[in-house]
Amino acid sequence: MSDTTNSTDFLVRRDNLASTSWVRSPLPTTLAQDEVLLRVDRFALTANNVTYAVAGDSMKYWNFFPAPEGFGRVPVWGFADVVLSNHSDVLAGERLYGYFPMSSHLVIKAGKVNSRGLRDISEHRQSL
Repeated sequence: MSDTTNSTDFLVRRDNLASTSWVRSPLPTTLAQDEVLLRVDRFALTANNVTYAVAGDSMKYWNFFPAPEGFGRVPVWGFADVVLSNHSDVLAGERLYGYFPMSSHLVIKAGKVNSRGLRDISEHRQSL
C-alpha cells in the first residue's frame, strides 16, 4: 500500500555511508509554475551507486538531490510516474525514465520538454 500524503527518503551520512535512515515528509499539495511531482516507481541499485556515494563530493553527486546537512540522497537510474503537474506540457500519469534519488517522490522543475522527455531545470541543478 502506498502512502499518498508523505514522501520517504533514504538518507546516508556522507561521512559514514554505513549510517542510514528513512525520513518521511509531507508531500506538497500545490506546486509552483512548471513544477512536477514524481512518484519513483522502480530503480536499479548497482555498484555504480556505491561509487556515486563514495565519490559524492568530488564528483558533485550530492548536489543532484538536496538533503539535510551531513546527509545525502544517492542518485539512481529508474522510472517514475507524474503524480501532479503544474507544467502545461507534462501530464499526470506520464511515465519517465531518469536520474532519481532513492526516495518515493521527487519534485522537479520541468524544462526543455519535448516528445522525447524533459529536463529538471531546478536552480540547484544549474551547475550540473
